[in-house]
Amino acid sequence: MVTWLVAFTKPRSEVLAQEHLERQGFEVLCPLMRVQKQRRLKWTWVEEPLFPRYLFVGAKPEQSWAPVRSTVGVASLVKFGGTYATVPQSLIDLLRSGAEEPQVHRPLFQQGQKLRIIAGPFASLEAVFEMQEGADRAMVLLDLLGRQSRVSVDVSQLIAEDHL
Repeated sequence: MVTWLVAFTKPRSEVLAQEHLERQGFEVLCPLMRVQKQRRLKWTWVEEPLFPRYLFVGAKPEQSWAPVRSTVGVASLVKFGGTYATVPQSLIDLLRSGAEEPQVHRPLFQQGQKLRIIAGPFASLEAVFEMQEGADRAMVLLDLLGRQSRVSVDVSQLIAEDHL
């Protein structure tokens, strides 16, 4: 029977910490998701941790947790009221099944699609969808002061013109 704890890593050190923990004989889970990111003016798909800065670390009862805290890339083990936070095996199994098929954030709208902003400071303005920015934001083009301007907007504030 494996007990699963949550390790909090140093910034962008999930892979490094995972490698070092696995070398020490621990089971490690770092679920990933695929997102589109702009790199050098080009959009590419990259895999990022589903839970940035967190790893799930599994150990058998005879293994000590002490080496985890001093592992390269690990900042600490997550505690609640002085007790280590444990994760049930059922959740680990669920995360592993999702890890086999990385989740892909698909844009909610198509490039060039006409939208209307329904909330926020630009409410009631027409916009043109340019690209998705993560799961919650989108880059749109607005006609402001006689020229097109790029603006980042929460996707919950957008609706397709053909759905009005």
